[in-house]
Amino acid sequence: MVRVDKEMKNERMLEVLIVVLIIPLVSLLAGYFISKDIVEPNISKTNDSDNFEEMVVKGIDLFEVVLGSYSDFETAKYQDDLMKMKGVYSFVSKDSDKYLLIGGIFLDREQAALFSSSLKSQGISSEVYVKKGPSIKIAYDKKLTSEMDVFTSKLQDFQQIFDYMSALSYKASNDKLEKQELEELKRKVDSFKNSKEDFEKKEVTILIQKTIEIVDKITNDIKKIEISAALEDGNTFSLLQESLWQSCEEYNTFLKTIVMQNQ
Repeated sequence: MVRVDKEMKNERMLEVLIVVLIIPLVSLLAGYFISKDIVEPNISKTNDSDNFEEMVVKGIDLFEVVLGSYSDFETAKYQDDLMKMKGVYSFVSKDSDKYLLIGGIFLDREQAALFSSSLKSQGISSEVYVKKGPSIKIAYDKKLTSEMDVFTSKLQDFQQIFDYMSALSYKASNDKLEKQELEELKRKVDSFKNSKEDFEKKEVTILIQKTIEIVDKITNDIKKIEISAALEDGNTFSLLQESLWQSCEEYNTFLKTIVMQNQ
């Protein structure tokens, strides 16, 4: 009897222990997991990605009127010299493992196609190739949205300068440029340079500085173009082409450098 009583007493103590210690512990654990699975997903968590936006900055796409493609520079340069002897503007550009003999570049596909047709009427065959400009992505804090809108507008003005130069270049290939047309180019360039903004984001500041450098060079080129147009010396088209090509190449090369640095 004594042994049974002891066993019963031990069982009762075990039951008390379960009630006092284990059940509250289980309740606490259950409450934790319930709050974790049900309550937490409804709480707005702070996430960096929620505070940032991303914009894509595109380079300049070019429509190249290609007169020939060669495996070595010497052959391409020889063909270039022959074109110049015929009075046809051309230059050699390396593209991957080939050397292209280019007769003109434009930012508009139709301009390039019409120019190619014009060359065909002179007995010069050509094809229009598209050379895509590079693109970079810039992540920015949503607090800088207004600043990035100004930056986007600035890049659009920059692009418009090239678009206008392309249109003038096409016209100069078969017609005389009017003085007011070059005055409009100067106005666009001056407006871009005189519009000064301060940007907080470093990448934006660097890009804008590069565009200003390029536009400064275009300003110097315009002086030569104006003289050529006034004299009607036949060099206006080639001067516009050289300025347009060098400017686009400098900008696209700069963007490629940024891409490589971020890889």
